[in-house]
Amino acid sequence: MSGLKPQSQRASESGSATTLAEVLVSQQVAHDAALPSIVLSKNLLDRRKFLIQAAALALSGGALVTLLEACTAVKPLAPSPEPMPIALSPELTPTVPPPPEAATETANLSPTPTTAPMPAATPPTGLATERARIGHLLRRAGFGATQTELDRFTAMGVSATVDYLLNYEQVDDSALEARLNGLNLDLEKLVDLQRWWLLQMIYSMRPLQEKMTLFWHGLLTSGFSKVGKGPYMYAQNQLLRKLCLSPYDQLLKAIAQDAAMLIWLDSQVNKKAAPNENFARELMELFSMGIGPYTEGDVRQSARAFTGWGLRQKVFNFTPEQHDFGTKIFLGRSGNFDGNDIIDIIMEQPATAEFISRKLFTFFAYDDPAPEVVTKLASTFRNTQYSIKEVMREILISPEFYSAKAYRAKIKSPAELIAGMVHTLEIETDGSGLPAFADRMGQSLFNPFDVSGWPGGAVWINSNTLLQRLNFANRVSTARSRRFQFTPVETVRRLGLSSADEVVTYFVHLLLDSNISVQEHNILVAFGQGLNILGEPLGSQSPSVDEKLRSVVYLILAAPEYQLA
Repeated sequence: MSGLKPQSQRASESGSATTLAEVLVSQQVAHDAALPSIVLSKNLLDRRKFLIQAAALALSGGALVTLLEACTAVKPLAPSPEPMPIALSPELTPTVPPPPEAATETANLSPTPTTAPMPAATPPTGLATERARIGHLLRRAGFGATQTELDRFTAMGVSATVDYLLNYEQVDDSALEARLNGLNLDLEKLVDLQRWWLLQMIYSMRPLQEKMTLFWHGLLTSGFSKVGKGPYMYAQNQLLRKLCLSPYDQLLKAIAQDAAMLIWLDSQVNKKAAPNENFARELMELFSMGIGPYTEGDVRQSARAFTGWGLRQKVFNFTPEQHDFGTKIFLGRSGNFDGNDIIDIIMEQPATAEFISRKLFTFFAYDDPAPEVVTKLASTFRNTQYSIKEVMREILISPEFYSAKAYRAKIKSPAELIAGMVHTLEIETDGSGLPAFADRMGQSLFNPFDVSGWPGGAVWINSNTLLQRLNFANRVSTARSRRFQFTPVETVRRLGLSSADEVVTYFVHLLLDSNISVQEHNILVAFGQGLNILGEPLGSQSPSVDEKLRSVVYLILAAPEYQLA
């Protein structure tokens, strides 16, 4: 009995199981608010319903019947206060708390977003083991980790791993360069740009560099929709990558002269006779100080300082006759300021240190940090001459970063979900099709919604985008094309796993830190046993065994907990 089948084949099946699957899908997908409400529920019966409905999207009729039988056989019990026992060595067993209450941030998106999924398990302690902390670190400062990477970095410890992540320039990434060069991508095209970057997120040996590039892309935003030139967007992305941990004044001065940014915020039409305020306003509001600690007069004076900054032959060009050389009064200072002078003055403002520190902490740790956390980071920012590297070091080694409040507290963006899933499962792909999946989940890289980038958080999850996330998990786990080469049979054989319990335990440990309830774990085991997933010799590479293993992996990827980083 196979576990997963193509959707067209499932639709053609007859019998009560297929009919049930169709009913479940129609009930869940047709009603916009239903699917997220199931995901959010802590009620085990509701979560079983969600598991079955997720299964109906991917599993064959026979496999769905087996899952229903497993759900019936495992009686719903009250959540256990004890963490689920793990078959791996005891010292590697993390015990983790649930994340904090979901964020309430909203944005003008349709359909209406929901709040974050909530795990069902409630272990009593925090990230108590080194392995748990390493897994958390690599999800936040990168895009997850393979089992080999988890073992390697756990042996190194958190401190050494943070050093490795921060000192990425010492890491050889030539294999990634060779991979990308072999694809002959046309970087004039948006889809190939997106494919190129997603592959970097997946296969780079410098994960923090890519995560920082994603952070800056969402903050120092430009978009293909207005810029219209792939090479400009590529050059900006490389600039963000090169300077991602540099002193912030260096990055701001470089981005102010970047071709894509000059077009995006109309700097190339900022002339002495008619100053354009777009860049000056966003420089302060979105890039440095936030809303408030300046006046409209400061915006106008700043715009004068940037007059004459434009493009010529595809590169930055300063045109003296278009620049206002007069005296400007900006943030209480007076002088014949140019754009670089304005940035220097902005960097001296306490609001800038607090703004960028809060942005970094919120992206990498959790929302709404306490004032004392921001104050400490802002002090580091000022005392190290605006070093982003040192602020990041402090974040990644801080107690707050490894606290209960931080654990699984961030909803993965589509890019994070895609890159993390492919990387963690060690899937081989050339990246074709990945941009379309990300777009359907609500994120088009190089093309954010507007000048404020992506709001993130709860806006990533609604009934439509959650369905697309499940569809991607289905596509990855079925591996029915050359796009996604996933071999769970090889994993099982390499590790010597010999029972459904061991298979479920391994993948739940890898993908979820074992952070599911005992009941849900037992349902997955009963499902695997019902399918008899290891009932044929692994050495035979039986397609039946392969599909059954994939069905188990899919159900783990479909878990609400997997949506959280």
